[in-house]
Amino acid sequence: MKVLAVSYVLPPNLYSQAIQIGRLLYHARLPMAAVTGQVEALANGLDVYPDFDSRLLFRLPVAYRAPVSGLMHRIAANLLPLYARAPDEFLGWVPLAERAVVERLAQGDFAPDVLLTFGEPMSDHLLGLRLKRRYGLPWVAHFSDPWADSPFRRRFFLANIRNRQLEREVIANADRIIFTSQETVDLVMAKYPAAWRQKARVLPHGFEPDAYGDSPRDPDAPLLIRYLGNFYGHRSPQPLFEALAAILRERPDELHGVRIELVGGVPPRMLKSAAFRSLPDGLLKLVPTVDYSASLALMKQADLLLVIDAPDDLSVFLPGKLVDYLGAGVPIFGIVPPGASAQLISKLGGGVANPRRPAEIAESLTQALRNIRERRAAGTGPAWGNPEVRAAYSADAVAERFRSIVGELAGSGADE
Repeated sequence: MKVLAVSYVLPPNLYSQAIQIGRLLYHARLPMAAVTGQVEALANGLDVYPDFDSRLLFRLPVAYRAPVSGLMHRIAANLLPLYARAPDEFLGWVPLAERAVVERLAQGDFAPDVLLTFGEPMSDHLLGLRLKRRYGLPWVAHFSDPWADSPFRRRFFLANIRNRQLEREVIANADRIIFTSQETVDLVMAKYPAAWRQKARVLPHGFEPDAYGDSPRDPDAPLLIRYLGNFYGHRSPQPLFEALAAILRERPDELHGVRIELVGGVPPRMLKSAAFRSLPDGLLKLVPTVDYSASLALMKQADLLLVIDAPDDLSVFLPGKLVDYLGAGVPIFGIVPPGASAQLISKLGGGVANPRRPAEIAESLTQALRNIRERRAAGTGPAWGNPEVRAAYSADAVAERFRSIVGELAGSGADE
């Protein structure tokens, strides 16, 4: 069963989507060719699989340069309602990539049995739609995030209308649709005919068990709590700041010998609150973004890992960073709304608190601190977290489920 995969970014590109999808395809071990863009940001190391192309029959990179960039790009984005939003800035790449695929397949030495497309960017799925219509291949469309239902797209009214049209075409024509959480399935498929929902499958991202290194913690060092990732939009460290301030007022001894690091970008506007300014020197440290390999080592060396998400009634997002945390085998505490992340952390045995409830965060975080003190006092033990839950997210386990989904279409006709 030969596979043609479309993913604008793949290893060794230094993007989270490239790493996550690259990991899936690397472990899938299917006879595969890949259509990609040409991206200059690269990385080296195990996490981005320097030998990735050895798993491919061939890679077909298709160059694309946006018609405008820099200041003109920003002006167009502010003035033109559809520019770079319906679905994204890679729309112009789609016809170029289609032409390249047609020319390559015309050589006759590769005839795919199944088509795979991965979004983000969602333009990958628009290329898949064209190839589906041209060749009639069974098609698996994989969504790392929601498309038309994404909360990050809500304020663009005209673009939302167009994105709903485009998404509907993709969902209607794809033979299998993969989402990373059940909550995303429920959100996206609610607006479509019930029969279409039968095509949906849930497949989370996976972690690479051997990528974290083995740096032992100093038993006499302060308890180290780390958050890794960027803050932006409504995803803010403010709920954490408020909880820490409350603990300092009511039970300051709970934070004795504790150091907290926020590794990644924090906009200056998020560091102006009274709660942040009230924190004593040495309690919280801002650390610049590190490369992916280094981030995995930092996870492994922590005593507690934080997940912080934007307030919402329900969050469908299951971030790849949380799945990476699983591989570190370190306790996890989530300041997250109800939804996919909260459910996974709870199944692992970790604590969660709603970002809209500072008192709840303070209470739950205090308990998490007590738990990690006990864990350290007990000495080195097995990896933290329900072992059955962790095992289901390993790269090999996820790849096995992925092969099963692709296998559902093996030998199927275009419209069966």
